[in-house]
Amino acid sequence: MMKMAWDVERALKVNANAYHVYIACMLARLMETGVLGLNVLREASEHTGRCMAEYVSVHGLSFESAEEALQFLNDLMGFTDELVVEQRGGSVEVRLDRESCRICPRDTGGLESPLTACPLIGFVKGYLEGLGLLKLKERYDMERGEMPAKQEDGQCIFAYPIAKKKAETKKRQESRPQAK
Repeated sequence: MMKMAWDVERALKVNANAYHVYIACMLARLMETGVLGLNVLREASEHTGRCMAEYVSVHGLSFESAEEALQFLNDLMGFTDELVVEQRGGSVEVRLDRESCRICPRDTGGLESPLTACPLIGFVKGYLEGLGLLKLKERYDMERGEMPAKQEDGQCIFAYPIAKKKAETKKRQESRPQAK
């Protein structure tokens, strides 16, 4: 069973603001009580990412790359002190500095769990897709050991296989007959 061990010093250490603490602690408590499972968290955070994409778009913002879009989002939301985005082959990899992550349900929220309860996994996917930059792989088969995130060298790493790139999506739309 998951437990919570909230420690305000952890939140202060990463310079979390009130919104960060709200997100991290809310998610930690929902996970701890069993009200929120990983599939629901992924789906809800992905939906929230799409909402954020629409929100920034109506403010006239557009981005040329996943890197540019995610750097803007991190600057706006202040999730972590360091975020690196790279496209490698057929995937996009997002690396976050774990030590400075302000919304981690484990580190900031105090959830004691071996599970990957990160809201950013789905959020990043929904945001990039909502902006129309990429179409990413739909699901991870966690029962077969396929995890959407790993931790390495003090970083949380999310790797998303790319299903379609923006240019491919545009070509397909241009080739469709126009309704009159």
